[in-house]
Amino acid sequence: MKIIHTSDWHLGRLIYGCSLIGDQEYFIKEIFLPYVINEQPQLVVIAGDIFDRQIAPVEAIRLFNCALGVLYERGIKIAVIAGNHDGGDRLAAYSGLLRGSGLYISARPFDTPPLYLEDKYGGVDVHFLPYFDTATARDILNDDSIRGAEEAYKAMINEIKKGFKAGRKNILIAHCFVAGSSVCESESPSFIGGSGEVGASVFEGFDYVALGHLHGPQQPSKTVFYSGSPLKYSFDEEKQKKSMIVADFNDNKVDIKRLPIKSMRDMRTITGTLDELILASKSDKNSDDYLYAMLTNERPIYEPMAQLREYYPNILGLHPGWLTTSGNGGARDELREKLRSKTAGDSMFFEEFLKQVCGITPGPKEIAVFEEVMAYISAEGGNI
Repeated sequence: MKIIHTSDWHLGRLIYGCSLIGDQEYFIKEIFLPYVINEQPQLVVIAGDIFDRQIAPVEAIRLFNCALGVLYERGIKIAVIAGNHDGGDRLAAYSGLLRGSGLYISARPFDTPPLYLEDKYGGVDVHFLPYFDTATARDILNDDSIRGAEEAYKAMINEIKKGFKAGRKNILIAHCFVAGSSVCESESPSFIGGSGEVGASVFEGFDYVALGHLHGPQQPSKTVFYSGSPLKYSFDEEKQKKSMIVADFNDNKVDIKRLPIKSMRDMRTITGTLDELILASKSDKNSDDYLYAMLTNERPIYEPMAQLREYYPNILGLHPGWLTTSGNGGARDELREKLRSKTAGDSMFFEEFLKQVCGITPGPKEIAVFEEVMAYISAEGGNI
């Protein structure tokens, strides 16, 4: 029996105010669905965070429905759990009716019975454990003694194991943070100071654990796998190799392979002076990637984003290197220090802008006019 495991689609995601819906549509229609059609699995698992927020935009819902429709037409069963980003009750609307069509959606622990699959080697039970917090575990299990995520997961999984059937393999779909795993900036942690971490040992007894929540593909233990997100959602993910997992269950083992994902646009960092980056753009075949620029200029640049966007249309942000470079002059170092400590006033910004960008040194009269205008704007609440 073969399954495809993916997670953390985050449909409807915005990065630096830029919608990724076009990139996500490319992933689903040009990568995900062709992979599924080629592999012909018995089951597709989506381990949470299908949407990026609880009330998903219409375009994201339509895209998800498109994917489900193709899988249904191919007769492929689908197992979905809610993640911490999903609106679980919205995601699982009419879930009881949809099971007859091969679509199993779980929003709350134990709201969906195990999915039974069978192949020539025997039976397989697929168990659902959508995202939940400790308070939810205490409520469902009627046990006020449960403290912390690890205890909650142990209690929930022990309850699941009570239903294990002799001679069957067991797959678990869950959405959580396994201790020791690598995290990314784009993830919304469900833990503070380790209180939300779950040890990999709590999943012992399952033949395969399909996890969502963390965006880097990784394997916390022998049978526990994160597929990772299909797209890069922060610049600290730029070195990650995105993929989906194919798990092929044989008589006494599970063969694992990862299907690589090449996105429509990459996400990467470029470094250099403004002139160097503009020159490099002429030979950059992927200049429409999502970019973050590390500028190395030693003095401020007038509207660097606007200048770079002419050559890199999808640049999302930049870091002005002159703010972190020191030792080039007393006045400039003083400005940097005041900017870092947030003690630089509006007048200092105005004066330094004219000096360093326009090459003009303002006199007392010009500064007085600037301060008068700023006082007027402040009195009007920022409305002019």
